[in-house]
Amino acid sequence: MFKSVTSKIVLVSIIASLALVGCSKSDKESASSANFAAAGAILDYVPADSPYLFASITPMPDEVMDKLGPNIDRILAAYESVLHELFAMATEDVGADDEDAQRASAVFGELSSLLSIDGLRAAGFDRKSRSAFYGNGLLPVLRLEVTDGALFEAALLRLEESSGEEMELMTIAGNEVRFVTAEEYKLLIAVLDRQVVISAAPDNFSDEQLSTLLGFTAPVANITDSGQLQSIASKYGFGDYFIGYFDFAGIANTFTGGASGLDVELVASLSNPDDISDVCREEIRSIAGVAPRMVMGYTAITTERFDSKVVLELRSDIAKGMQKLVAPVPGLGVDPGGLLSFGMSLDIMEMRDFIETQLDAIEADPYACEVFADMDEGVAQARAALAQPMMPMIYDFRGFLALIENIEGLDMATQSPPTAVDGQFLLAMRDAPAMISLGAMFSPDLAGLDLKADGKPALLDLPEAKMAGGDVYIAMNDDALALSVGDGSEMQLGDMLSADVSDNGTLFSFSMDAGRYYAFAGEAMAEAQDDADNPMTPAMKEATQDVMSAMADMFDRMSLNVLLTQDGIVMEGVETLAE
Repeated sequence: MFKSVTSKIVLVSIIASLALVGCSKSDKESASSANFAAAGAILDYVPADSPYLFASITPMPDEVMDKLGPNIDRILAAYESVLHELFAMATEDVGADDEDAQRASAVFGELSSLLSIDGLRAAGFDRKSRSAFYGNGLLPVLRLEVTDGALFEAALLRLEESSGEEMELMTIAGNEVRFVTAEEYKLLIAVLDRQVVISAAPDNFSDEQLSTLLGFTAPVANITDSGQLQSIASKYGFGDYFIGYFDFAGIANTFTGGASGLDVELVASLSNPDDISDVCREEIRSIAGVAPRMVMGYTAITTERFDSKVVLELRSDIAKGMQKLVAPVPGLGVDPGGLLSFGMSLDIMEMRDFIETQLDAIEADPYACEVFADMDEGVAQARAALAQPMMPMIYDFRGFLALIENIEGLDMATQSPPTAVDGQFLLAMRDAPAMISLGAMFSPDLAGLDLKADGKPALLDLPEAKMAGGDVYIAMNDDALALSVGDGSEMQLGDMLSADVSDNGTLFSFSMDAGRYYAFAGEAMAEAQDDADNPMTPAMKEATQDVMSAMADMFDRMSLNVLLTQDGIVMEGVETLAE
């Protein structure tokens, strides 16, 4: 079952452990206090033209880490148990005296010792450790700060000793570098006094190229010098605790003849840029320019909540056109509490106009690149789809909002549906009374309600409504219908109909009681029936339940709003911490 245990196991083990370091850090402040120059020990090595960067630049405040620390340790301990079970399941058919299995077990033992805050500290990582994952050209580099390189070196040596094999060594610019050759690439690890650098490069890269890649040769200009991070932070309100971006336009340019530095040889090994015609280069770059960049970061972190933002930047005309797609939906974009809420807004007519505008643009200036030869056929198909008749009431749709206060009787272990649901549902439309009048033509019971557009609830005594597990009430105003199910929930319909309408471009909104969700998920995992194709041992069930329990104790609520703005598609997240 096992092939020879090689140093590749050591490298994979190291990278898996280091991934946990990022889980113990976050961000706090607003852009007004961003100070990227102070993070020079990490950012000095990131080239100014790096196509992607995800950096934890300033350590999380001690008071936040103090609050999260116990639950992080619980989660790490639970993950350790999960890994032990997975390893046991993978080796159950291998004899205990199998030499490869024994070595793998020893490596696993060393790795699992890192799955705790104390274990990470023993390997050189603490609360103050900063990190950056970035591209030196297209090639990935992971750079991490350690309290003492000797501690990480010792952990590395223990892993090598456990595997029974050592990684190969070479000297680059006076620095010792471990490496593993896999296919036509080298995976590289350099341990410095206060930093660890992990990267990958083509096997034929010269020492000079590797020195540039690993940062032994400093970039001509670094990311701080460029001012790019400062500009992103100022525009979107990010602090300097975490920030990231992905430059789609820059990467497209690299693959269409714009490669420079380390990318010249790398791109040549992957494809021949000369095979791309000039017209294709231009059109590929144009398409990449529709969504040229994604940026992300935290706008605030306190002991009460984490606020994050991800922005997919769009070309200005596309962003402006998409802003018209949102429609007014009362209460959308505000966390109403309860177990779960979700909703969306969409102006169907504006969406149709937006699509037609894009089709018009393509037809006026069709793509000439052979790569997009099927585009004309796609445009014709889209035109045909738009020509299909639709019911007029479809164009009256504006969106919806659903709020679930409570669920009873749901059993995921036996896949039993809930016996009762308490909640409300709102359907926003241009002319709600007209919708009810149309329905009344087909339902005497609905006509008998004599529902008015005054927001007052009426009992919806229909056979279909009784299936909800409680009394169903309906209320209406000029712009929306609202339904409720559950004792007393009809009293909230008036407030739901009259809730404020967001004007910030909310397209989609979601929120949930994170504590209840994770607790519920943990209970479901514990009670889940064994699957013959994917059995879970009792220890595995207990470990996964422990993870969910720790998450339930860590978080109170979570929410996500997706907005259409002048900058593009913005995703705003909030995680509220439990007391």
